[in-house]
Amino acid sequence: MSLADLRAALDAELAATPEYYDFKVLRSERDGALWRVTLEPGYVYADGQRPGQASAQALLDDSLDGASAWWGAPVKGGASVLAVVAEDDQLVLQNASARPPGPDCLIRLYPTRFLNAVAEAWWDTPWAERALACLPDLAHPQPVDDGPALTGAPFRWLRAAQRQALSLVRHSSAFLWGPPGTGKTTTLGVLLAEYLDTRPTARVLLLSTTNHAVDLATVAVDKALQKGRREHCREAVQRLGTRFDAAAYAGREHLIPTADRDLIARLARAEAARPSSRDAAALKAWADRVAALRDALRTSSLQVLQRCRLASMTTTRAAFTLKTLRELAPDGGPPFDLVVFDEASQVSLAHALALMPLGRARLFAGDPQQLSPVLRSTDRGARQWLGRSAFAEKPRQAPSVALLDEQSRMAGPISDLVSDLFYDGALHVAADAAALPGWQAARQRALGEVDANTHVHVHRLKTDGAWSAAERGPVRRESAEAIATLVAAALDSGEWQPHELIVLTPFRAQRALIRQRLRAHGVSEAVKVSTVHRAQGSEAPVVLFDPADGAQPFLQTEEAQRLVNVALSRAQGKVVVFLSAADAANPLLSPIVQRLRLAGDAREAVPLLDLARQPGFPANALGLRVRAGRHTGEVSRLSPDGQQFWLVNERTGATQLFDTAFWRARARD
Repeated sequence: MSLADLRAALDAELAATPEYYDFKVLRSERDGALWRVTLEPGYVYADGQRPGQASAQALLDDSLDGASAWWGAPVKGGASVLAVVAEDDQLVLQNASARPPGPDCLIRLYPTRFLNAVAEAWWDTPWAERALACLPDLAHPQPVDDGPALTGAPFRWLRAAQRQALSLVRHSSAFLWGPPGTGKTTTLGVLLAEYLDTRPTARVLLLSTTNHAVDLATVAVDKALQKGRREHCREAVQRLGTRFDAAAYAGREHLIPTADRDLIARLARAEAARPSSRDAAALKAWADRVAALRDALRTSSLQVLQRCRLASMTTTRAAFTLKTLRELAPDGGPPFDLVVFDEASQVSLAHALALMPLGRARLFAGDPQQLSPVLRSTDRGARQWLGRSAFAEKPRQAPSVALLDEQSRMAGPISDLVSDLFYDGALHVAADAAALPGWQAARQRALGEVDANTHVHVHRLKTDGAWSAAERGPVRRESAEAIATLVAAALDSGEWQPHELIVLTPFRAQRALIRQRLRAHGVSEAVKVSTVHRAQGSEAPVVLFDPADGAQPFLQTEEAQRLVNVALSRAQGKVVVFLSAADAANPLLSPIVQRLRLAGDAREAVPLLDLARQPGFPANALGLRVRAGRHTGEVSRLSPDGQQFWLVNERTGATQLFDTAFWRARARD
């Protein structure tokens, strides 16, 4: 794996990432100082792509907030995208230099291309060579830390695996594997708090993929310092960047590099008062007010970095400010003792490697069984360098890897489902959580016809989903209506609050349809309806998961498996999955149905070897509950020639292929 290969992979991904999108306009209307531009649904051309290609299906969502807009007719002009109203196929433009185009004209959007900053680092040859030299260290780390052992004091409540994870700082590269609900962020906070306290001169760079994730990790460190009575370290922790959630820092204003406490409070109040995207004038005034407050916070990053001991920011900001970060070490060495990548499974290997030389040691925290880096290119090299994270290079078992195996989010049956499907049975409910008064009771609540003791429920549908050109994606009206009816009834009962329900679907078209049906039922927008990609990090008592169309090729990929994991593991007490016949045949969704079907099977499991000794084997096993080594399940079908048979594993729900001759031979022995 050479530098040339990596650069070629970056070129392939940049080529597959459209620099701009052209949308056809239906109409443009002035809205005070703003313009509201309504687009023709589904009509989009992407830079370098033929119309209709998958990579050209640029669907409108809030990722285009802040994009630059340009048009050439009838009068050339430009603007910035203040907001996207996806359900109405509308753009809200501000600072337009001319009237936006009218019917049948095109408007071009230029989204921010974050990959450019990563590519720039790899074209700096001396730095790129240092970065590439870090690759072998992921699988074969070296001892780097000779400081005191981290004990987790005074946090006696740390679980065994969490306490073990504290030793990861002794390795040049290490991995904190935190499945959902296992307290990964809390563990990270304790680790970094004790690290700062026991190593008075050490400096840390804390990175994560989103501003929200950076906020969570930064506050976790401050909480651990506070609870651990390490007040002297708290002022040395600084959250860089202006896109933070100011409300998250209420009472923790020292984490923001400004002395103006009133400014932070005003920003928090302003952000909390964001108006609806449909009220363009109010939205414009709000955006201007927030922008002005944020501009006031743009102090000199370099001075802040020079004086603090732990700096936190997004991985994107770190790439864009790599030159500034490197200047912190005039001798050219690593400016930080430890670089922490939170949510590291979503950071591409190329991005992580470009930042790794910033630290003497690197710690990757995340879950490789959840969402992976976003990739557009089908190029093999791009998949290798940009479609995988550093977790792909970790050792299988080593002191540099710690798996947190106890979770306190999901009720037992949901935990077992997630554990068996995605973690080879390693994940289980933490004993300390299950023993807490009220923990189980909070997860035993009826939802309509789903009784209190049912934690995983499949809602059967008569119709399959299908691709809709009008909605620009897979949709299913039956499931959207069923979800809206269920949610409305739950809220009307008074037993559930809007924030206790999350609706998840893989496709933005189905998300828009579900939102429409909820509005038709009078349901408040406080009920979160999201694509699964945007749900990682969230949780709620109830998750309603609608795959929309299980026959879609995407829903049979490795990435879709991670997506299903994220969807199911957001639930604390109940997960309701909406499935049709086609969905139930999907290899990723079928195990859910099969597990539920076999969960109540009280038949004695017959040893497969006993059946294999009989002349009618394997026909004599068909339909029986059998035990084959460590596998137990039902024999579901035979091949026409009887040389193979399939067993539905009752633990994983997966269908396993067995060879008849092999078991006959074992029976003879």
